[in-house]
Amino acid sequence: MYYIILHILKFIILLFHGQPGVIGRKNISDRPVIYAATHRSWIDPIYLILVLLPQKTAMMGKESLFKIPIIGWIIKQIHAFPVNREKPTTRTIRQATKILTEDQMNLGIFPTGSRYSTQIKSGTAFIQKLSKADIVPVAIQPPKNLWQVLTHQTGWIAFGDPIPYNSNLAYNKEDFANIDQQIQAEFDRLDALINPNYQYHIPEDKRRD
Repeated sequence: MYYIILHILKFIILLFHGQPGVIGRKNISDRPVIYAATHRSWIDPIYLILVLLPQKTAMMGKESLFKIPIIGWIIKQIHAFPVNREKPTTRTIRQATKILTEDQMNLGIFPTGSRYSTQIKSGTAFIQKLSKADIVPVAIQPPKNLWQVLTHQTGWIAFGDPIPYNSNLAYNKEDFANIDQQIQAEFDRLDALINPNYQYHIPEDKRRD
């Protein structure tokens, strides 16, 4: 069911968006890793999952999506799982770790937690600590609006340099902060690499800390 649904989604994306451009394919790992991506559009997780095929990638998604009829069923079939973005639970962290270590799938995560924030929240580095998986930062520059979609403006996805698991780290609060900074720095570098003039505008009434 996973591949059937994704091939249907791929057809829809190609029809309305066209093929996304990809930079940094050499940084796509052949073993399960944490793909930590920017989040600017509903299409971001689909871009990431499709580009990583035939590898399987499980995405974290906000809880409310799983309560929507049909959509909730579809995203469960492609291994997405819910997370409370305000208060992630230990159960969610355990599930994320299991996906990497036991299920041998990639984990897709949006460190900002929302399309309406650019502030990286803690959690990605903690999952690395438990899973011992590398982190690959990913910058996605999707079409910004309906006009860009209708005119088939190319979206882009760029895979950055891996942040490897380091057994010599204590993975304490300071280490977590340093890893978050590395992720942010790579987001900035990748955005400039795709399009140095790209700006993601968040409406004032939508901004979240």
